[in-house]
Amino acid sequence: MNKPLLTVIVPCYNVEKYLDKCISSIVSQTYTNLEIILIDDGSTDNTGKICDSWQEKDQRIRVIHKQNEGLSCARKTGIENMTAEYVAFVDSDDWIDGNMYSDMMTTMISTNSDIALCDYFMTYEDGRIEHQSNDGGSFEVFGRKEGLFMILRNKWRSYMWNKIFKKHLFDNIEFPKDRLYEDISIMHNLFHHASQSVRLHKAYYFYFQRENSILNTHNLEAEVNRQLHYANAKYDRYLFVKQHPQYHNMLLSLKKSTALSNIYALWNMIDYPQHFPDNAYEEQSERLKQFLSIRDGGIFFIVNMDLLILKIIPRFYKSFYKIFFRKRFYKCVFVLFRRKI
Repeated sequence: MNKPLLTVIVPCYNVEKYLDKCISSIVSQTYTNLEIILIDDGSTDNTGKICDSWQEKDQRIRVIHKQNEGLSCARKTGIENMTAEYVAFVDSDDWIDGNMYSDMMTTMISTNSDIALCDYFMTYEDGRIEHQSNDGGSFEVFGRKEGLFMILRNKWRSYMWNKIFKKHLFDNIEFPKDRLYEDISIMHNLFHHASQSVRLHKAYYFYFQRENSILNTHNLEAEVNRQLHYANAKYDRYLFVKQHPQYHNMLLSLKKSTALSNIYALWNMIDYPQHFPDNAYEEQSERLKQFLSIRDGGIFFIVNMDLLILKIIPRFYKSFYKIFFRKRFYKCVFVLFRRKI
């Protein structure tokens, strides 16, 4: 079988301890027709030098050094510089099974799919490995609507790195700049433009959980800003579904989860205003007013009361929240419910 060229994009930022293992797992793939683009995103350690040394050792590797703009812009740079018809992504502190691209490309081509995705392992600094799948069988093919619903329902996670895409899916895709969770903001669009997708029921990707990674940094400013980025990504997804009637049977569920995420972000703006721009609270308040009257019982009776006060008496809302909704019981119920949707 003719093996088409596959571009593998690896954004790299201050990962000198992990990069060799990552790149070694890519260059040793049994699928050898690779174009490997390493994006040095303004690293301040030896990451850039390690990238250059790998470029000297393997002619399939190309290094791009750029100023630091974040993961989303690094991935966009890779897309703009790739030459293949197919593209995959690897995070620079992760690694992949030696047969990942051979098995995925073979299945993707044989089923004439635009996206292939696989299962993955969660790996930890103490050596633990957890397999993130309970399914059996070799692979399963999904049409456009079925695949997109799997993404919208979070049956498939929106990670970029456990998938292979046809490059044309990224035509007219805007990578959000300076945003975390950019994969949540764009994945629905990629599946919307894919005529068919295929899922391999086997884990090939090793997702490394390190304490100082972008999403695992534990300090207050990082935590509250991560929540805002997540709320923004959920809002992007909600707007997409709202604009496409063929997916409206998912609209209520997305409306609920988006409202809860954005309320939580608003609460952070009240509690920790020093970590947000001056106009952040007003912008978030305006966004939330459109979620009033979610037709559902349970906690959404309370949420609707919350939003009604925000809409009718916006100046009083901060005081109202501090008196009543800052209390531990309501927040605990809210957080637990948010996790379910």
